[in-house]
Amino acid sequence: MSELSSLYCKVKISKSQLEKFLSDPVETPELNKNWIEWWDNLKMYSKMDLTSELLRPYNNENNREVINELLKHDQAMAFSDYDEATEEWHWGMLFFSENFVEMLPMFSFIISLEKYVTESAENRAIVFPFFWGDEDVSAYLYFENGKAILSSTIQNTSDVNPKMMQQTTDYLSKKWDQFSKEMDLD
Repeated sequence: MSELSSLYCKVKISKSQLEKFLSDPVETPELNKNWIEWWDNLKMYSKMDLTSELLRPYNNENNREVINELLKHDQAMAFSDYDEATEEWHWGMLFFSENFVEMLPMFSFIISLEKYVTESAENRAIVFPFFWGDEDVSAYLYFENGKAILSSTIQNTSDVNPKMMQQTTDYLSKKWDQFSKEMDLD
């Protein structure tokens, strides 16, 4: 049985650009070479071809609705934190998914951020089993030259820049501490 992976995304984005992104409609992803290359390099059971039908967006009107809906799911332990001083948006879910097909709308959502973020080497998203001690990376997205890219080469947490990986685990640990203090343990 697979366990749910965690999702962490950190992007440099001005408050006005974040507001614009959240207000804008959800984009329909375009099946392109990057999607196919990433998909072809995944290790999964019973892999099917990635098609336009499989590559679908969330069914919300705008991006704010996507985030708000995710934040409502207590079991996901989702978070969305904007730091005005650093202009960084941290968001994700401690308990995201174990299924690649279920992950696709989220990756499409993250990729749609590409035209809103400020260029930064630290802009990224990662899906990995934070709680389970496994080092496999389900997905790693980074932003470069105005494009969001699904990496087909990062397969393991050791493939990620160590400083960025440490920052990711530190942030997820902080969020776990916050959520666990709020949990009703009756």
